[in-house]
Order: sequence, then C-alpha cells, then structure tokens
Amino acid sequence: MLALIGLVVSLAGLGFFALRPGQSSGAHSRTVEHLRATGDALEKYAVDNAGQFPTTRQGLQALLQKPTEEPLPLNWRGPYLEDPRQLQDAWGKEFLYVAPGGGDPPRAYDLWSLGADQQEGGQGTAADVRSWESSTLLPPS
Repeated sequence: MLALIGLVVSLAGLGFFALRPGQSSGAHSRTVEHLRATGDALEKYAVDNAGQFPTTRQGLQALLQKPTEEPLPLNWRGPYLEDPRQLQDAWGKEFLYVAPGGGDPPRAYDLWSLGADQQEGGQGTAADVRSWESSTLLPPS
C-alpha cells in the first residue's frame, strides 16, 4: 500500500514539473485577458469623456490617475482598472499604446504586447498580441 502511495506521489510530482500542453498558451491567455480588460477600461474612459481616449503622451496611466496634461478629461471617473497589473502582459511588460491608432480609417487606439520575446513579430508565444487583429487574440498553435 505504501509503495502504491509513493508511486502516485512520484507521478504527481513528475506531472507538476513537466511542460503540459496548453501551458505555454497560459501566458498568452493571461495577456489576452489583460489586453481586453485594458481595452474595456479605455472604452469606459471614452464614454465618460465625450469619446476622448487618453492621448499617447497621457498613456495607460490615465486609466489609473486623472491626467494632468492637455487635453484634460472632462469627466474622469476612474480609476478604470482595479489592478495596475492589468496594464501589463503576462511577461510583466506594460502594454504598448498609441492614440489615435493606425489603419484606414484610423482606429481610436492601438493596444498591444510584443509577446514573450519582447520583439516585434514572432510566432507561438513570441507572437505579438494586438487589439486590432483578432487572429492574434487566439491561442498560439
């Protein structure tokens, strides 16, 4: 009986340290979750402020503290996020933010993570996660 318990404990220990399928996508999923929460907060900010998003210079900190540089928000009701870590990807890097964003017509903002490698482009967990590209919000294959 003790041998059986020892075997189960050993196998459980091995499973704990082994890389499991989907484990690498956990960081991607957490990044997408934070990106969406930040995007929702940006939308709330814009609703409160007559459609105005924080400028690139004001940055994402405008979701946590009322901006002090122009254009000042008309009706800031923040903080718009409870946890400042939601402004970061799963690798601890703050999301990149530009307002207005790119595109034709221009998007209101661009919000993205450079992925695990913190370099533009990449594949798998190293791939960028971009708010404006739905394919990058899917788990890496």
